[in-house]
Amino acid sequence: PTLRNKMSERKRVARVFKMRGLSIQSSALDALLNVLRRERSNNKNAAESSSSSSRHRRRHGSSASNANDDDALFAIIDEIKDRMIQNVGRAGGGGGGRPSDGSVVTTSLLEEVVAELSRDARDVTDEAVQMLDAFATPRLEYDAMRRRFRLA
Repeated sequence: PTLRNKMSERKRVARVFKMRGLSIQSSALDALLNVLRRERSNNKNAAESSSSSSRHRRRHGSSASNANDDDALFAIIDEIKDRMIQNVGRAGGGGGGRPSDGSVVTTSLLEEVVAELSRDARDVTDEAVQMLDAFATPRLEYDAMRRRFRLA
């Protein structure tokens, strides 16, 4: 990618955020562009592994990759807006649950959102399966009369 392409991509992404009522910090924008480039290369590698998809990409190249980029970008923006709405609701702000027009996307917020969206099935499985130490857990006894467990 040339410098001109990088600048136009940067402006396009910043404009999309602005159209959604958000501002993005420069450092967060750089990080987001890296995520989108990585996503584009992952999609490209996956498409090249399938021959029919590879032929389709050669014929329709940039429009297919832009659609995938836009899908990833919009998913990230939607998740950011959802988190901002939740934060406004928790803070009890009088905005009716809507983020203010000057909402700024920071690098830390972007990192959290991208990490959440990039979780795969293995991550979910790893979180679901936990090892518990039988000697560290409290001991329970069943009280048949009250039909309840209680701490021993």
